[in-house]
Amino acid sequence: MRLNHQQTQSRRRRIAAAARAGQATKTPRAEYAPAPAVNVSTEALPADVAHERRGFGRVAMKSEIIVRRIGGFNFEVALRDMSAHGCQIELIEACEVGDAIIARFPQLEPLGSRVCWTRGTTTGIEFQTKIHPAVFDHLVGRLDMATAA
Repeated sequence: MRLNHQQTQSRRRRIAAAARAGQATKTPRAEYAPAPAVNVSTEALPADVAHERRGFGRVAMKSEIIVRRIGGFNFEVALRDMSAHGCQIELIEACEVGDAIIARFPQLEPLGSRVCWTRGTTTGIEFQTKIHPAVFDHLVGRLDMATAA
């Protein structure tokens, strides 16, 4: 379907008016405040994992994230601790080391991950791509705020 000049101008005016109306109703964004300092803890880790040398500090968490095994369904699971390179979660059912998992954090692209250790349903996953430190700090602050609410 081809539009003539008058139809095109009419549509542009409607779109511009809708955009202006949308701008007027938007609430201003809250200023970003850096995440509060958090204590790095290895208390929640199994004994055989806690003693190993880590390249990234762990942050104890009491939150939930969505995970999905490849070929499976999405599940909301408990997040016990996390770092920029991985996290410890409490799955619904046990899985095996090496299983592929997709981790979904709020307002973040899904992260491809793999299971690096497991003890029953408590599982450690390693992200395929490390989370940037600034994004990690912001994410920790958001997850802490979500659990406080």
